Amino acid sequence: MKYIIVKGGKSAGKAETINEVCRRLKPEQICRVYFADNGKIFLKKLNSTSDLSDGTYIITVRKKHILLVSSSPTQQRQRITTIIESVLNLNLHPEFAIVAMSGLEKLKNFATAKELEKFGKCIYETKIWRIPSNKYNLTEEWNKRVSYLTAITLHNI
Repeated sequence: MKYIIVKGGKSAGKAETINEVCRRLKPEQICRVYFADNGKIFLKKLNSTSDLSDGTYIITVRKKHILLVSSSPTQQRQRITTIIESVLNLNLHPEFAIVAMSGLEKLKNFATAKELEKFGKCIYETKIWRIPSNKYNLTEEWNKRVSYLTAITLHNI
């Protein structure tokens, strides 16, 4: 599996960036991955990209599965290994992933970038900062950021 890491601080816009990439990919199908307290995992199909929020998703683009982790593993309190193995146990095998990651992983036993290496190859890693504007999504910086990540994804699936 090839993957992209989007690093940033708490309010840098990682989830919104990944969710906008998802919208631009125009997925054929979107399923949210839920982790129950008892360790069970289940999927819920979403009707449209307008239903996206922070979390973990499996989307289908060009008949290929893409794993989107728009809420960093530390924020979800789920190690990336747990997330990926859970998805694999559902018999879904993502060919590509876009993973949000805290700039500084302070939680014990979290090493997202290192754990991801076991599952594939990082083809791009970026560090993002919050765009200081109420209309951030209308800025050139936002459009460049999202367009570039979308182009890399489409090229690699």
